[in-house]
Amino acid sequence: MKGRNAKLKSIFSFILMLAIVAGVSYAAYDAAMNVGKNQKAKVEKTEEKAETAEAPESETSEITTDGALETEEGQAAEDAAKPEEKKPFTGNTIKLGLDLQGGVNIVYQPKLEGKPTAEDMSAARTMIQRRLDARGYTEAEVTLEGTERIRVDIPGVEDPQKAIEEIGAAGMLRFLDETFQEVVTGKNIVKATPQPTQAQEVVVSVEMDKEGTELFSEFTKNNIGKPIYIMLDESLLSFATIQAHIIDGKGQITGNFTPESAKELADGINAGALPFTLEPINSSGIGPKLGMDSLNTSLKAGFFGFIAILIFMLIFYRLCGVAADIALTLYIALVILILSALGATLTLPGIAGLLLSVGMAVDANVIIFARIREELALGRSVRAAVDAGFSKAFSAILDGNITTLIAAAVLYIFGTGLIKSFATTLGIGILVSMFTALVITRVILKSFVSMKIKNPALYTAVKKAE
Repeated sequence: MKGRNAKLKSIFSFILMLAIVAGVSYAAYDAAMNVGKNQKAKVEKTEEKAETAEAPESETSEITTDGALETEEGQAAEDAAKPEEKKPFTGNTIKLGLDLQGGVNIVYQPKLEGKPTAEDMSAARTMIQRRLDARGYTEAEVTLEGTERIRVDIPGVEDPQKAIEEIGAAGMLRFLDETFQEVVTGKNIVKATPQPTQAQEVVVSVEMDKEGTELFSEFTKNNIGKPIYIMLDESLLSFATIQAHIIDGKGQITGNFTPESAKELADGINAGALPFTLEPINSSGIGPKLGMDSLNTSLKAGFFGFIAILIFMLIFYRLCGVAADIALTLYIALVILILSALGATLTLPGIAGLLLSVGMAVDANVIIFARIREELALGRSVRAAVDAGFSKAFSAILDGNITTLIAAAVLYIFGTGLIKSFATTLGIGILVSMFTALVITRVILKSFVSMKIKNPALYTAVKKAE
């Protein structure tokens, strides 16, 4: 009776496992169908400058008597200009990279003698990102490559030259009065830096040159109580109300800043005062049709390859193959869900990394089944052979996957663009494959053993040792 209960329990556990795999696979299928669904390049132009600069009356800023611009609630305009933060595990979808969706890739380099500072490069990146947002390219990504290059990826655009003309010029920073007349410009700004204060606040210090100091002194003297707007190109960075006469050309923009928002504002101001222009050194474009053709071909090849693997494992490893097939199906589903939850960008190299990790997962199962076959050939029971097989294969699987994981980490840290995509899918795939091979496959085989399936030949082809 006890044995019968154990057998029924094992059958129930196996059915439950199949139900879980089916549920996870359905969720993964739904996520796969939504790949790139919400990803659409927007190319609408911004509204007129006056509309962009318009701010609600409730959003007020002040300049205190010590000559500091104090932003109390005016950060609402700045926060509105920030891209929406995406939270993991809240309905994100997998995005398509430029090589699949189609778009333009441009690499910029500063045109100057010597090397730019990290602050200059950060300010240049902010300038390009804001310019792209202002022109409606909300899906564009701007990243630093090393210390002297900026990479810009713009999906949905086919003409690199058009993109270069729209975003490649130097940023135009202007301080405007209430009638939108220029007070000072970017050439008058020496630097802007975020700084902590003794009151545990974060401020943005702005320093002007000699000409800017004179102009700003005259302006603040005659416009106390009136607003001033800080514009980068056509985007509003911040605004304030003049509260004091600033005579030394130095001010502090204060208010409800976090370290991140203070740095963003400082970078925005510095972007309009850069001592160099950005020169495109490389650009390329790919049409959306060619990208989708590449995606469809890759997915079709991956699908047929995966089916071939499932059939191979089933034929050559029998019940062990059944366990491996279930684990591999769960592996694919989990990887898709993780990539979707992270809002990852899928590229052709990323697909290659995913398929390579499938090979790693199959390899782990093959190693385990080879050890089980050896144990069965020695005449051991199926239960003992399964335990010994996993125990003896563990170190080899762990070593092989760790070395590959280290390689993936190095590629991710030092690589850029497509290399990072490959490293991401490879690393995630390796971690998930270890879980499915060492845990899920073992649980399923243990269920078969507990169902009183004791014939070794049903598990794998066994050749008795002489």
